[in-house]
Amino acid sequence: MRPVLFPTVLALLPVALAPATFVATAALPASAPGQQEELSRGDKLERLREDHRKWLEEEVVYIITDQEEDVFLSLETLEERDRFIEVFWEKRDPYPATLENEFREEHYRRLEYANRYLGRETFREGWRTDRGRYYIMLGEPRERHSFDGYNEVVSSELWFYQGDVQKGLPSFFYLVFFKRHDIGEFRLYHPVVDGPGSLVRGQYSHQGGPEGNIAAFEALQRIDAELANASLSLDPSEPGDWTTGRASLGSDLLIARVEDSPRRAIRTDYADAWMRYRDRVSAEYSFNFIPSRGVFGVTGGPGETPFVHFSVEIDPQHFTLETDEDQTRFYTTLDVSVEAVTEDDVTVVALDRPAEIELTRSQVEQIRATPFAYQDSIPLVPGVYEVSVIVRNRAASQFTVLETVVDTTAASGSSGLADVIAGFDGTALAAADTPDAIRTFQVGNVRLQPAAEGLFALGQTLYALTHVVSPAEGQEVHFELVADDAGSPAGEPVLTVVEAVPEGGAAFGQLGLDLGVGGAYWLRARLLDGGGAELARKERRLQVSPRAGVPRAGFVLRRGFNSGSPGLLPLVRGDQFVNLARYDEALAEYERAVAAGNPQLPAARWKLAHGYLRTNRVPEAAALLEPMAETFRDVYDVASGLGFIRYFEGRFDEAVERLEHAVSLRTPGPPLLNVLADAYARTGRVEAARATFARSLELEPDQPPVHARLAELPTSPR
Repeated sequence: MRPVLFPTVLALLPVALAPATFVATAALPASAPGQQEELSRGDKLERLREDHRKWLEEEVVYIITDQEEDVFLSLETLEERDRFIEVFWEKRDPYPATLENEFREEHYRRLEYANRYLGRETFREGWRTDRGRYYIMLGEPRERHSFDGYNEVVSSELWFYQGDVQKGLPSFFYLVFFKRHDIGEFRLYHPVVDGPGSLVRGQYSHQGGPEGNIAAFEALQRIDAELANASLSLDPSEPGDWTTGRASLGSDLLIARVEDSPRRAIRTDYADAWMRYRDRVSAEYSFNFIPSRGVFGVTGGPGETPFVHFSVEIDPQHFTLETDEDQTRFYTTLDVSVEAVTEDDVTVVALDRPAEIELTRSQVEQIRATPFAYQDSIPLVPGVYEVSVIVRNRAASQFTVLETVVDTTAASGSSGLADVIAGFDGTALAAADTPDAIRTFQVGNVRLQPAAEGLFALGQTLYALTHVVSPAEGQEVHFELVADDAGSPAGEPVLTVVEAVPEGGAAFGQLGLDLGVGGAYWLRARLLDGGGAELARKERRLQVSPRAGVPRAGFVLRRGFNSGSPGLLPLVRGDQFVNLARYDEALAEYERAVAAGNPQLPAARWKLAHGYLRTNRVPEAAALLEPMAETFRDVYDVASGLGFIRYFEGRFDEAVERLEHAVSLRTPGPPLLNVLADAYARTGRVEAARATFARSLELEPDQPPVHARLAELPTSPR
């Protein structure tokens, strides 16, 4: 006799339809990260070990960026902080190929000098003084003049620096340090705030206004012309007014630039990446973020299934390969993760694909100065998604991320126009399997090499590709290059190429970029019917550089989804519909996948079986799973499905056996635990039933039918 399903089992059964990578949730933490009370900076500092606190507050206080400090204070473990410190110095190493880190060695030399020599006249460590601070930031001055023991001038020092223009500094500037009223320690002189009078003794030091500044300036000139000039401006390119004694306002800006200079030109994207992706990369990758460029594009596909294509491009200095002892083989493994999340934060796609790379010495020599590109594509049911691609390189434990928002709705249905994709090379292949065959950045027999970030050089040829979904006779695609107008795709076309839409819908055009001037442009594709009426349009922003050329990938690893494998596409579509909780559509897709009869896709059978179980079609589920019982005995979905079937058939002892085996294969969720517990109860194993129900409630406390079923169980005799 089939038992009556209590509501909790039936309500939670949809989880069993999920893909194999979709594991039941474990017990939740006491409070989610977003709900934790934010600690103050002081509290975070108190949590640091003494050496880590010293490193942050003393050793790197003048050179660490705000973002890096925020990340360091957010780290939870000693190992993470130690690793962060290593990467912090690696990012500043000017010559990574050498064993020494010249920047770190110079920094600690400056710190030691400041503590040894620049704090002697105070009770504070040298790094805390003004002279120590600027010495640590700028290093040894080109020249240093000391004014000590002069009757007219307070104890002062004039430092001459040759500035680094790449850090926003003038080519030459001064710093002045003085003891106000000859008391205390040397402090930094500000021309506007302090004025020349603060550098002199006697009557001029008390005389205010323009007259006092002029008199003080003239007194300083008699001592040293450079000191006098510095008293009105620290930047010789913006001198003060000698006739009025008015100081240059640019000095305060210069000081701000000096204080910011150690943080300029430092890439902190590794810290940003850790904040965003720390839950998606393992510890050994955590701070090894490398920059990349990329491009996404959407085309149509078989069965009105949009495809998302992507290319991740990494510069050669960031792409590492391992080698054997003879340096004849160069190799690595890339772990590529692709995730697509809806606007409602539902994960529809979560894929992990390893890619092994092996090259010969000659191949490496040919491509060593060019970027590497990983290209792939995935089917994605119509919708709007945030798509992210994480590429992890095992050879150097480095990772990079490419992400964007894609809308795949236009690439399905009738008379739709998919994305327009811009490439630096295009090829019309000799033949394709079918006119509408989809490969990575390929439709039918047209293949494109996409231009990362839409970057081109003047004089190059732009290859444009778009895909017309469900093309009709007489349709045309107009590819137009439009000058950017205030950041919007407006204005008259600079160039136009007309392409008749061929069978399969792949429209392909070439536009020469002999434009005379670089700048921002829009590549526009317009779909017109036979009468010239516009049916759809798509735009993509481009940047045309005046440079002679732009870097292009010399080594491309191109992979893709095999839509020609019978049943594979409906199987994937079914998984995506499950994640979207569109179970009827998922069931229909799984039925198509099984009907394809592909022996390489056994998962289609057990996923369809779970769909039948959810809709109470037990005999049909049994017909799918019974033949798989022995061959796939240790597959969780087979073991659990057979356990559900035996339960629904009233064969509770066999249900317990199957479900216990499923529990040994994978951590179960509430649906399986509830069925197992009820099967225990029906076979007289009350204590096992009670413990299993309790385990289910730990995972999901809000299950009234489970509480009610627990209350029905007989109490154990004392």
